[in-house]
Amino acid sequence: MTDQDTPRARRVPVLAGESLIGSDPYDYADAFEVRLHESDARSAEEFARCALEEAPWPVRGTVRIAHRYLLRLRLGPRSSRDHLLGWKILSSQPDVIHLEAVSPLLGRGAIVGRRPDPTRTVVTTYVFFTRPALGRVVWAVAGPVHRRIVEYLLERAAVSANRTEHLAAVR
Repeated sequence: MTDQDTPRARRVPVLAGESLIGSDPYDYADAFEVRLHESDARSAEEFARCALEEAPWPVRGTVRIAHRYLLRLRLGPRSSRDHLLGWKILSSQPDVIHLEAVSPLLGRGAIVGRRPDPTRTVVTTYVFFTRPALGRVVWAVAGPVHRRIVEYLLERAAVSANRTEHLAAVR
């Protein structure tokens, strides 16, 4: 696979009216999409688990430390199937997963991962500040790192799908 063939994540507009997050207005949201070159039968949860749980341990560990100690998210146990990297799985269907974590520092965070079709994944992050002034300051530091990490994780999971398909075809 050449660098030109590597799927790239790109920022896309946040779609209005996401019913999974409730009716409260969010203070921050971003969305990223990755398009795969070939069809990928993984569910939204399987794609998310690949992106987060199969990331190299330095990345996974850094994300968990940043979530727990910088953002002060109350994370669940890593070993629980009801959690994904500590985030509570509120719903999981083949085409959508909804994760949530709460922080006394920031407020509530929600992640919605969608598989609109077998060649595309869209991940949207929502942040709801309980203390807006403090939340904006913390997110000004965390936001740029968050955006880069999301791109990296999506691209890595997409490449994993392409490698899996390639290996299956070779066998």
